[in-house]
Formats: sequence, C-alpha cells, structure tokens
Amino acid sequence: MKPNLIGIGAVLVGAAMLPFSGPILLAGAALEGVYLWNMTRSSRFQRMVRSRRGR
Repeated sequence: MKPNLIGIGAVLVGAAMLPFSGPILLAGAALEGVYLWNMTRSSRFQRMVRSRRGR
C-alpha cells in the first residue's frame, strides 16, 4: 500500500538524517504496528484482500 511505504520511507530518512535515530526507529515501528493492526481489523480492507485473492 502506497501510504504505508511512504510512512516507512519517511521514518527511515528521518532516522538517517538525525543523530538520535533509535527513538525515531522505535516510534516508526510502533506506528507501523498500530497501522497494521488497524488494517487487519478493517472490514473494508478484508474485502479488498479477498477480492484480490479471487475469493
């Protein structure tokens, strides 16, 4: 998903540019986990995945 990749890229660029990359990477990983958890609970997302699988 494009928004997900953009967010991951932004976190990686931010971590590479700033001297305190540990907290940035940790926060990015936490946000990614929350995002993925919310997406798996979304009925709309589940329907989209099923339609792409051909079910």
